[in-house]
Amino acid sequence: MAWQNSSQRCPFVSLSMSCGRFCRYTEDGHGLRTTLVLATATTDEGERGDIDLELVAWPDRDYYEGGLGPDQGLWEDGRCAKCRTNITSNAKRGFCPVCGARCSLT
Repeated sequence: MAWQNSSQRCPFVSLSMSCGRFCRYTEDGHGLRTTLVLATATTDEGERGDIDLELVAWPDRDYYEGGLGPDQGLWEDGRCAKCRTNITSNAKRGFCPVCGARCSLT
């Protein structure tokens, strides 16, 4: 299995880096890609079986002048316009963890 975009770095070490600078996926010889992501899973105690799953979008560090955006919880949410993945973040501007597209969140 080869690590793409990474100079053979382990993705666990690279997760703290901004989008575009970390290993975004692995690919085997058959074209199967695997992406390591962070996610939130929210359940309502009153509703059985329903799970709200959102992937955590990386803050756009260029927009936030090298920072990681506001120091708050994962209050911003939205949907990636490119791949339609539900995402959440602490920042209003981020990158989709699946396709790498820039995203605007609420």
